[in-house]
Amino acid sequence: MANELHPLLEPYYTETEPDLRKNKLDAYSEDTGTKADQYRKDLYAARHVDKKHPEKPVDRFLFNLISLATIVKSPGLFPKFRKREVLSILSSMQLDERPLQDPECESVLYWEYRNAVRRYIGTCDDPSYGRTLLGMKASDAAGRREKCCDDVWCFSYGVAALVGLEKEMATLCRAANDEYCVLRPDVESLEAEHKKYKKKR
Repeated sequence: MANELHPLLEPYYTETEPDLRKNKLDAYSEDTGTKADQYRKDLYAARHVDKKHPEKPVDRFLFNLISLATIVKSPGLFPKFRKREVLSILSSMQLDERPLQDPECESVLYWEYRNAVRRYIGTCDDPSYGRTLLGMKASDAAGRREKCCDDVWCFSYGVAALVGLEKEMATLCRAANDEYCVLRPDVESLEAEHKKYKKKR
């Protein structure tokens, strides 16, 4: 699958605030009515629209990434039993069979994953992220970066390996790696960075 992004869609996939993303999606002028165009709109609605409170955008993908990372960090006695839970999360994020049947729709999902990873990483810059000593001590920049790397690895490669879903999670893993490397251009790959931190512990 190609990773190329239409220039007119770049502002949509680099913006992380739901309301601003909606404005950019509406302004996207190359709406050809293709399956990929409809899938992009459906993904936005599934991710950001709360039918009970449509005036308050949500981010279900961000919540799902946090849930996937939590599974790795609290796998329980039988981690393989978490497979059904992971499959349910993945199903809610891809909506239907379109990305499995159409390469263009798979590309749409890949970019939506990248945007969710970008938003997650953006939250890691806050001093409250990764607080230590029962939340009383703010973490430093180096500590936040290490924890961020661990979290991104956990909700992609980590959970995929834990429950044996490497094939099913390949698009999310690739998106996590690619967005991490764009935002951290000094790293070779997400996995290499994670191994470096793991070795240091």
